[in-house]
Amino acid sequence: MKRAIHLAVMAFGVMPIMAAQAQFCSTTCSRYEEGECVEHTQTCSTPSAPVASYGAIAYSRTTGAFGYSYKWGSRSQAESAAMQNCAQHAKDCQVTVWYNHECGAVAADQGPTAFWGTGNTVSQARTAAQNECTKGGRKGCAVQVSQCSN
Repeated sequence: MKRAIHLAVMAFGVMPIMAAQAQFCSTTCSRYEEGECVEHTQTCSTPSAPVASYGAIAYSRTTGAFGYSYKWGSRSQAESAAMQNCAQHAKDCQVTVWYNHECGAVAADQGPTAFWGTGNTVSQARTAAQNECTKGGRKGCAVQVSQCSN
């Protein structure tokens, strides 16, 4: 009688002067004798690094205009795109928040200060920005813009 044996193992390979890389390995029985596994085969793979997905929000504190970007390969590209989008509507735009594989949000009241937050979801980012605005002593805080880049 043959029994299938399948084990999932996470191993870390370390090379001198290099950071450890996670490997995902799978071990299966490749030969049975009298119903017992006598030989195993192991296959391992190293997952590739996730592709960057930067986003940014630029905001004008005097007019409330904003511009955002998402799914850019670098932080500088994301910030530049957000600034260009905002600059179509106001002259005093500033990058308020950037994020990579996350969501960002900007909250403000009628004052000259804006607050930001990030999170894994747009709801988390909006809540974080709103909380920062409230902690900053502002009354009438409201999320002005939010966007994800994941």
